[in-house]
Amino acid sequence: MRPFKPSQAALLFCLSACFVASAQNVSPTGGDEPAKPHVSTLGARFVIVPGITVQVAARETRLSEWNEFLRQKKHPWSYQAHFEQTPEHPVVGVNLQDAVAFCNWLTETEREKQLINSSQAYRLPTPDEWDAAVGLARGRKKVALTAEDRMLDDRIYPWGQEWPPPSKTANFADGEIPGYSDGYAYTAPVGSFAPSAEGIYDLAGNVWEWTQPMEIRAQPNGILRGGSWAYFRAECLTSGYQYAVPVDLRAPTTGFRCVFEDKRRTASLLAATDAEQKRELEDRMKTMAESRKVDTAAIEEVRKKMQSKGGDDTLPDPASLKPAIADGGTFLNALGMRFVPLQEKGGPLICATETRVRDYEIWLHDTGRTWSKKPSFLLGGSHPAAGVSWEDAAAFCAWLTERDRASKLIPTTAAYRLPRDLEWSLAVGLKNEQGADPAARHLGDKTHYPWTPKADDWKPPALAANLDATKIPGTADSYSYTAPVDSARPNALGLFELGGNVSEWCEDTWPGAPEERVIRGGSWLAYDKDALLTSARSHALKNSTRADLGFRCVLDFQVP
Repeated sequence: MRPFKPSQAALLFCLSACFVASAQNVSPTGGDEPAKPHVSTLGARFVIVPGITVQVAARETRLSEWNEFLRQKKHPWSYQAHFEQTPEHPVVGVNLQDAVAFCNWLTETEREKQLINSSQAYRLPTPDEWDAAVGLARGRKKVALTAEDRMLDDRIYPWGQEWPPPSKTANFADGEIPGYSDGYAYTAPVGSFAPSAEGIYDLAGNVWEWTQPMEIRAQPNGILRGGSWAYFRAECLTSGYQYAVPVDLRAPTTGFRCVFEDKRRTASLLAATDAEQKRELEDRMKTMAESRKVDTAAIEEVRKKMQSKGGDDTLPDPASLKPAIADGGTFLNALGMRFVPLQEKGGPLICATETRVRDYEIWLHDTGRTWSKKPSFLLGGSHPAAGVSWEDAAAFCAWLTERDRASKLIPTTAAYRLPRDLEWSLAVGLKNEQGADPAARHLGDKTHYPWTPKADDWKPPALAANLDATKIPGTADSYSYTAPVDSARPNALGLFELGGNVSEWCEDTWPGAPEERVIRGGSWLAYDKDALLTSARSHALKNSTRADLGFRCVLDFQVP
């Protein structure tokens, strides 16, 4: 189990004590006897898993079970693997319909023998149930996930957080993982490797496993989980990875496992859980109503002291601030945003960093707006604001203009705005670009990067940019998502992260698309060599958002 903060643990206990009982197949009132782990007539053993009401097969469906299905049901199937398998190996070469047919046959067979009743059945796990089986918080916790929960769910493997995995962890394409060995060239007999804490085998590797949503409808693709003997890429073997494939795919890497469900027990347990959660919600609402009389000054102080990493997390003392003047050098505004000259004489100032979470949240508070697309991984006030549309970024600039004009920090003839396309190029050191518009300038220069590459190597040096370093051989950074805005090395102008962290909106309209705006720079998701060129541009609808897209501001002294 993952550790929770004390307050989170207490909340989890209050909201889900009833569901914990349901996960153990125990009545919330204690009136029912605990359900025993189920065993099918084919010898498949099922395991009780926290957070879900179904029992999960401890092993992938074996070839022996599949052959019995074929013998009795005469199911049309003739797939032959190109490698040798024993009856204890997992069946491969089954598509989604094949796996569903097996579950239906086993259900009908055991009902006819009166071994299970009409409310009990075998089926494929849903994606959420598979999440719970592999131990993800999103599958097991029945309260709102914390940002830490989501981050860990995105990073963790069925065996933990270590990469590469320890030898003999699971059946992967070991020849492709440096230093790893599992002893099997193709499939392994089910249960050959160590099980999970609940006793479930092969949640990582061996064969991909079919899942099926509860709401069954015709769709061209299905979801596979868990990896296989032929896979080796780290991102494909994380616990949360979902592999979308055609539902009719039959491959030597695909199999399945079943779950066993008792619908009557599930319904009663979920109803009890729902009632308990409603009672808890009512109690929380009462507590909130009774505590509305709070010190507004304290709220303001908390609002100003936003989380930050390695620096002063409070707003500047207004008495220490000096008004911005044209050609006056560096300027610090009331939010603590530092602006530097874009060129030696004249012209605008540009913010040294991307707009931070703390800056953006002050705007949201003052204007009564909400951040509906805020990515869950944005943990601190010093990280860049992402999930922001061009329209939001422009509105932020307009608000900041009025705020700093009112406090006489900027002249009435000055205004904040987004950088123009050529200004962004100038900021990153790319001068004299050819082309009449952003589309014409796109990829016009094939050598310039936002960092100074080593000879004959385009890749960024250490601490130059926050990119998807796992996909750029020979590079590394310390962040899986965004980084604090001043974590990387600044360029010659003192500007941070023009090459990564988040891509940045520009003021310009994309040629031929009046509703789209220009985007510049790489991000924590970027790794492609050409896409990271300084001259690379992209574009998107001005009302759209992305988890790797933010902005930085420019202070213009020559507003018409």
